[in-house]
Amino acid sequence: MLTLSLVLFLLISIVLSAVGLGGGAFYVPLLSALGYPFSIASSTSLFLIMLTGLSAFTRFQKAKLVDWQLALFMDFFTDLGAFAGGYTAVRFAPVYLKISFGVVLLIAAYFIFKMQRRTTEQNQFDKKGFGYWQRDFGEEHYSLFLPAVFPITFAIGYLSGALGIAGGLLKIPIMVLWFSVPLKIAVATSSLMVGLTGLLGFGGHLLTGQIDWKLALGLGIIVIVGGQIGARFSIKMEQKKLKQILAYVLLLTAVWMIIKGLIT
Repeated sequence: MLTLSLVLFLLISIVLSAVGLGGGAFYVPLLSALGYPFSIASSTSLFLIMLTGLSAFTRFQKAKLVDWQLALFMDFFTDLGAFAGGYTAVRFAPVYLKISFGVVLLIAAYFIFKMQRRTTEQNQFDKKGFGYWQRDFGEEHYSLFLPAVFPITFAIGYLSGALGIAGGLLKIPIMVLWFSVPLKIAVATSSLMVGLTGLLGFGGHLLTGQIDWKLALGLGIIVIVGGQIGARFSIKMEQKKLKQILAYVLLLTAVWMIIKGLIT
């Protein structure tokens, strides 16, 4: 059972880091299935998300795909939300957190399905005007509507910290669909933001003392390796099919978490 769990965590970290999503969508359900309470599952998940994201980031950075300015700008409010979410998570009953987790995954799956249809059209609309940040990165150009970035990224961060999930689940689709960021750059940049969000969310849990260090450190070694492997695949591979598979898995996981929350 232990060997199977370690293999699953390795595979999850490989696949999720390849698409810039961290592993919270699967770390939490898997830890819950192994019998850990939701508070321990979510705090451990955030620790693993931090390691997975930062491990993948080192590979993406070498490939010069990480837009640092975009990452730091978008992640500032996300990190504030993640810290607040991690700190206040203990105030909510686990049943509500599990159902919320499932709902967030359903939304993420919808965005990912939608992103499949729009990826090839993402740079057709160059939005300009008051409130837009015109961004040049390498040979790419895209724009962000700043008044929308602030509340959206804080809300995503809060959910990430409270539920133990990676903000990339929603930020990658938002970057691609709403801000016309090329998919490769969005995935690579998300790895840095995922790592930082995981760090801040874990920090909130750390203050409440709900940490199983033996579990977190043991699995941490596994996901660091997975993050390195997944990022290498991502740099070289065509991601359309992988995104489609991921969206279906997210749907199944969301339904399972909602049912688990309702019957426990």
